[in-house]
Amino acid sequence: MIDSEHVKQLARDAGFDLCGITTPEIIPDARAAYERWLANSYHGELDYMARDTGRRTDPSKLMPGIRSIIMLAMNYYQPDSETIPDGHGRVSKYARGRDYHKVIEKKTKRLIASIREAVGADDPPECRWFVDFGPMLERAYAQKAGLGYVGKNSMLINRKYGSWLFLSEIVTSLELAPDSSSAIDHGKCGKCRACIVQCPTEAIVADGVVDARKCISYLTIEQPSEVPAELEAKIGSMIFGCDICQVSCPHNNRRSHVSRHPEFAPEAGVGEFVDARKVLAMESREEFLELTSGTPLTRAKLAGLQRNASIVLKNGGEGG
Repeated sequence: MIDSEHVKQLARDAGFDLCGITTPEIIPDARAAYERWLANSYHGELDYMARDTGRRTDPSKLMPGIRSIIMLAMNYYQPDSETIPDGHGRVSKYARGRDYHKVIEKKTKRLIASIREAVGADDPPECRWFVDFGPMLERAYAQKAGLGYVGKNSMLINRKYGSWLFLSEIVTSLELAPDSSSAIDHGKCGKCRACIVQCPTEAIVADGVVDARKCISYLTIEQPSEVPAELEAKIGSMIFGCDICQVSCPHNNRRSHVSRHPEFAPEAGVGEFVDARKVLAMESREEFLELTSGTPLTRAKLAGLQRNASIVLKNGGEGG
C-alpha cells in the first residue's frame, strides 16, 4: 500500500514543489461563486467555461470510483528587469520559458508511474490528470488541500511561494488521507486592497472575483476580437499576459523565490521581452511559430500577437 506522505515524497521526486491531498466532494461555496461568475458574463468570450458546469464543479464526474485528489504545484517565479528595451513588449512571467502544460505533463506521468509502481502491479490505481485546460476548480481544491488560500485577486497564495504557482491535479481511485485546510486563514489578505487598486483596468470587481473582459491577461491572450479602445492604453507594455495584481501583492514581495525549474527560465523560451516591430513584420504562421513554438505564446496566434504588438507600440513601450 501507499499513504499520503509517500505520495508527497514521490511528487517531490518527480519535480513538484508542492503536493496536497484532498477529497472529491463538491465545494458548495466554490460552485456557487463559479455560477455567479458565469451569470455575470465575467468569462467573456470563453464559451467553453460555461459548458457542462456540473462536471467542472463536481470531481466525481471526472472519473468513476474517484476517492482522492492529489493537488500539485510548481513555482515559476522569475524577476523583472527594471527597464524595457525600446520597441519591445513585456511577457508575463509564466510564459517566458517553455509551455508549462508540456512540462507538467511529463512530470505528472512520471509521478503516476511511480505511484503505480509503489502500489504494485496486482492492484494498479486508476489515475487521471488535469492542468488548467481541464474541467476543475483548481484553486478551490488546492485551498482545500492545504496548499494556500485564494486571495482577493482570485490567485492561490502559498506561504512560501506566494502566487507564482502552476497548479495541476491527479484524480485517483486511491484512498488517501486528506490534508487539512483548517490552518489556512481565509482572510489573510485582511484589509489589503493593493491588487484591486493597482489593476489598471479595474478588472477585480469584488474580493476573489475577476471580470475577464477587463483583465489584461485575457485581453492579450484569450480574446480573439479587438481590444476595446478604452482599454488599449491601460495595457501599457504588456504584449502577452499581465502580472500587475501579483507584483503588487505584499505576500509575493516577501515570498518570491526564483524558480528552480530550468524549463521556466527566460532563456528556455521567448524571454522577458518580445520585439513588437519584429512581430508586426511577420507574414506567415511559420515565422510566428519560429518565435513561439513550444511556449505559451502560441495561444494568442499570429493575429492576436500582432494586435498586441501594435498596442504596445501605440503606448510608446511605457507602463506595465
